[in-house]
Amino acid sequence: MAIKIITDSSSDLDYNYIDNNNIGIIPLNIIFGERSFIPREELSIEQFYELLELSTELPKTAQPSPAVIEGIFKKSIDQGDDVVAIHISSNMSGVYNTSVMIKNQMGCENIYICDSRTVTFALGLLVMEAVKMRDAGKTAKEIFEEIEQLKERVVLLASIGNLKYLQMGGRLSPGTAFIGAMLNFKPIITIKDGLVEVIGKQRGQKRANESILKLVGKYGINENYTKFFAHTHMPSIMHEFMDYFKPAFPRIKTDEFELCNIGSTVGVHAGPGATGISFVAINPIE
Repeated sequence: MAIKIITDSSSDLDYNYIDNNNIGIIPLNIIFGERSFIPREELSIEQFYELLELSTELPKTAQPSPAVIEGIFKKSIDQGDDVVAIHISSNMSGVYNTSVMIKNQMGCENIYICDSRTVTFALGLLVMEAVKMRDAGKTAKEIFEEIEQLKERVVLLASIGNLKYLQMGGRLSPGTAFIGAMLNFKPIITIKDGLVEVIGKQRGQKRANESILKLVGKYGINENYTKFFAHTHMPSIMHEFMDYFKPAFPRIKTDEFELCNIGSTVGVHAGPGATGISFVAINPIE
């Protein structure tokens, strides 16, 4: 009997990693106008950001039908596998609740479903830790229970480089977005209670990076776990952030971090030019 780790496409994991570690992916589709795409399968990250920059209205994201999720679960169960599914925050998508409903309908006690309470590379962090546990010989129940505890200590911090898409999504008024762009304000965000929360803003990328690193120092990075740097289709911004990180935390090697190009589920709101970090905190998260 094997253990199948399943997540959704909002985890933004590298496809080679997904294939090499036998991870199941539930697709969260991206909709431009009347056209729906499966991320990466039908629309690459490069194509997504090209379409996003040309779009006059914000594209939408959509979870798949219950039949799609059931098919993914059933394939593993029919093979005799136990399943651990780790999903995007239930406050951001209905995938978790749909998965729980399907598990109950199937009557399978060996499907364990986790509401990660986060998204993108922070969700990817939890999935990678689940893979490590599986490969170390832990049972599906043990993996689920440990991920449920670990998720409470996962931190995601990021700066938003382009206010255009926050305005298009109604999260900023046109006037606020215009003034913010003129003054080069960069919102600082985190995930709190399963939702994206703006926790500050800084004028310019340098100050935004410094603000994030102060919070990193406050929380402390537990180096025993996976760590991520990430960006929304602008790696130069991420590498600039890494250059600030190195002298601030000289003991922590940046080449030990995973790197992530954030996909459509979050990219549709952040737009290109965001960058951030995710890690497991040593100190309590407020």
